[in-house]
Amino acid sequence: MNKIKVLFSALSLFAASSVSAGTLVLDSFNYNPELNIEATPDAGFQVANAVVTSAETGALASYELTWLTGAGVDTAKGNVFGSGSLSYAEEPLSDGTLEISYTLPGLGSSLDFSGYTDFYFDVVNIDGSGGFDVMLTLEDSDGTTISASYTVVSTGVFLASFASMSPGPDFDFSQVVSATAFIDSDGLGDDFTLDSVGLVPEPSALAILGLGFIGLGLRRRKLV
Repeated sequence: MNKIKVLFSALSLFAASSVSAGTLVLDSFNYNPELNIEATPDAGFQVANAVVTSAETGALASYELTWLTGAGVDTAKGNVFGSGSLSYAEEPLSDGTLEISYTLPGLGSSLDFSGYTDFYFDVVNIDGSGGFDVMLTLEDSDGTTISASYTVVSTGVFLASFASMSPGPDFDFSQVVSATAFIDSDGLGDDFTLDSVGLVPEPSALAILGLGFIGLGLRRRKLV
């Protein structure tokens, strides 16, 4: 069975090296108990939902796993392990999507994304099906939304700039009330792995492009 692993590591700041200094990571996936969701072709089970809380920040992570197509008992599965990884597995003839939306509980709560210019995806594995598509959407406290779609086709650090989301003067990066990643594989039974996803400021973005060390820094952190 092919697997898709997504790690969105922790809404908190850390400095693992000069390359990753100032990076904002989005979720460590250290949920207790572990999260397991599964969508199947059976009526009433084609969409599976779960809401968990980030142990680091108290942010709510809302998951929606959708089974789109398949044969017989083919399923789409999502598992978050206590060690800090999300594994999303499509059976060989099935296709699905996964949406993860991050919000802070409490009226008026928001995330401060000011000072950051890029999302990063540390991609450590992609099978031969063509990669995966991801649509990123941000909403600010006034209800203004910006979004953009990207196709990731190779391993390494992939950067998605805020500029590509065409933010207007009305969008307030210091008052982000939700951040949503909608992930769609490019075929049936796909297999890809993300070791982490987060935000980087401009100097770090340039360093990542030149050196590609942030993934190594994050993986070292996970082993400590």
